[in-house]
Amino acid sequence: MHFQTALPEHSSLLLQLLEENAMQGTIDMVMTRRPDYFSNLHYFGTEYPVLAEEHNRVVGMCQLTKHNGFINGQLQPLGYLNSLRVSHHYRNRIRVLRSGFDYLKQHLSPPPYCYTSIASDNLTARKLLEKENTGLPRYSPLGELSTLAISTQRGRYLGLWQNQTVEQYQDVVEFYHRQTIGYQLSPQLSVEWLINSGLPVWGYRVNAELRACAVLWNQQAFKQVMALDYHSIWRTLKPIYNGYAGLMKRVALPAKQQALDQSFLAFFAIADHQDMLSLIDDALSRCTTNVLTFGVAYSHPMLNAVIKRFRPLSYKTCLYGVDLVSSPVWPQQAIAPEAAIL
Repeated sequence: MHFQTALPEHSSLLLQLLEENAMQGTIDMVMTRRPDYFSNLHYFGTEYPVLAEEHNRVVGMCQLTKHNGFINGQLQPLGYLNSLRVSHHYRNRIRVLRSGFDYLKQHLSPPPYCYTSIASDNLTARKLLEKENTGLPRYSPLGELSTLAISTQRGRYLGLWQNQTVEQYQDVVEFYHRQTIGYQLSPQLSVEWLINSGLPVWGYRVNAELRACAVLWNQQAFKQVMALDYHSIWRTLKPIYNGYAGLMKRVALPAKQQALDQSFLAFFAIADHQDMLSLIDDALSRCTTNVLTFGVAYSHPMLNAVIKRFRPLSYKTCLYGVDLVSSPVWPQQAIAPEAAIL
């Protein structure tokens, strides 16, 4: 089996692997990167896609993304293991995973703190990777993230968010870090990234003091969540459900092969949780896509209130620390990874 760090000429193979390995359910969903996997590479951190082949046949792919973030209150280099896809004929073959991990260790110099995310309902993958007798790295559960997708029809303009100027970005970065430093896996933000991204940066200020921040991030030009197919009953029910969703201001299901029209409310941090519902209301009213998406830790004290108020579609993900090159300590602290970069 041959592994290599993928190059732009491998883009079509990577897209093929992403889209042939849909998340199975009543709706087959894929996370893909059309039209070109490499069109916005390194959009947050440094990405290393890896391709596996055997006998001129594509076997699978994975990716290591290096970025800085907070662990145990300290800034650390992090390695996010993502986009693991294995072709149908090679599923459940431990040697494929072992060889892939060996390649990452030998050729890509992963940092001591590596982590990954797995869909909570993907019990097959979780059981396999949580075993410690398979010769694979040890996976330590860190917590669960709820990614909430809310219809922007629910928004109410309250005039809370204000666009921040470039001169205010340093204040935004320092505020974001003060709010998130105590959470595991919260990413490091920088003024340079905010400027280079060109994204709208929002702040909520009371008497000129910053009390919340967020970045509105529409990723559809390079990264999409797509409905690949619907199972037979949902093909019949989808028009009825979408009519109901329109009336009840819920997220409508996209057409087959169409991406969900969403933006992320990224790097969303608040000084006082009591402001959270109003700030989401206002963010929904300012969002230019049909859906606004953000992540909230399952243990967050406002999660139930947000679900009750906004009736989102919810997608749960388990976060794991991965002992790829070392066995760091992962104290049980609340997590705050950024859903927009998972």
